[in-house]
Amino acid sequence: MPDPTYNGDLQASTFDDMLADVAYDNFFVKTAYQQHMRAIGAVDPFGGGVLMREPFIMGSPAAGAASPGQNFNIEHTQQLADVAFTPRLYTSRDMLETFSLSVQNKGPNAKIELIDLYFRNGVAAISTNVEVDGYHHGQAAISGQISDNGTLRVNGMAEALNDGLNNSWDGNVYVNYGSQVRNGAISVANNSIPFFFGNSDGSAASISVRALIQFLVRARKFCDGRTPEITITTPNGWAYILAALQTQQQFTTNWTMKSLTSVPDVEGISFMGTVVYDDILTPGAAWGADFPTNYIGTSNVTTTFTSNASATGTTSPSQLPASTTITVGETIWALTGSAWKYRPTDNPDFLFGRRQNEVYNNNTNDALLINLALNVYSPSPRMSVQGYGFNG
Repeated sequence: MPDPTYNGDLQASTFDDMLADVAYDNFFVKTAYQQHMRAIGAVDPFGGGVLMREPFIMGSPAAGAASPGQNFNIEHTQQLADVAFTPRLYTSRDMLETFSLSVQNKGPNAKIELIDLYFRNGVAAISTNVEVDGYHHGQAAISGQISDNGTLRVNGMAEALNDGLNNSWDGNVYVNYGSQVRNGAISVANNSIPFFFGNSDGSAASISVRALIQFLVRARKFCDGRTPEITITTPNGWAYILAALQTQQQFTTNWTMKSLTSVPDVEGISFMGTVVYDDILTPGAAWGADFPTNYIGTSNVTTTFTSNASATGTTSPSQLPASTTITVGETIWALTGSAWKYRPTDNPDFLFGRRQNEVYNNNTNDALLINLALNVYSPSPRMSVQGYGFNG
């Protein structure tokens, strides 16, 4: 006979000491990346249509010094092209037992409104999945280029911050972006060259101040001479960078309050015009190990891949050796917030819209569905850059 637990006696005889309206959130995290994108206004509601289309300048007319009376062969040069993306759907799913929720969890004795809690957790789950997927891609698998099918996901940073030659952190090479072919008619207008911090044999290297400066100087070159305002890395990557900078005292610690400024209210490292934040959802070698509970969705654990034969090499801006086994290690992302767009629909049914459907053969169970239609992409990939291949 099992030992008595007295749970029934305790619940019947003891008034619970519970602080009303409080449940400790040990699952979802408030990340610097999401705070920053919300604060700088990257959200641009999608009003409808088949595609989200973004024009960009990809050329210029012929120009230069000329002598008086000179004759020219005058032709028009295409100067405008566009990228286009489709909306993607994210859904949170939960089963509600409505007798308990509607009859018991109500009135002044309901210290926590469970239906409201489940809805808020569903919204947070979708937000977490969107950020995790935002480090990946939204394209179909292509032999020799893209190893996995991402057509249900947002068109994330792995495909945006690529040049069609060098691998992104996920091992893929993205020849196309937004239905435009890179390095063809649009030349390099849609390119962002990934940066490899590692060694010439493909192994990850200890982060150094020199490598970090090189990474940020490259970002400045393509950002019209200004450093991207926010840089995101993993918690371990942040610690490695802090340790490297600490030895030379080449940084300041930046703590800001969200109520006073638009940047996240978390601690970051100010260096060379950017603020480096750690983000627990950023791809890294130990990704997921620090999560308080299980996460259900795409994995951002980094491993190894074989680099593309067309990778531009250790003497090029990418520093990525061709046809080599690459250890990804920690990743880092220098981002210009104004060069990114979050495009949620303006239809409330699919803007964290709630659907509660009765289970046809059950007298109390309802399926709770929360839907979000959006995409995340960059009309100006050159304004941001990804890096990987470092450790401590």
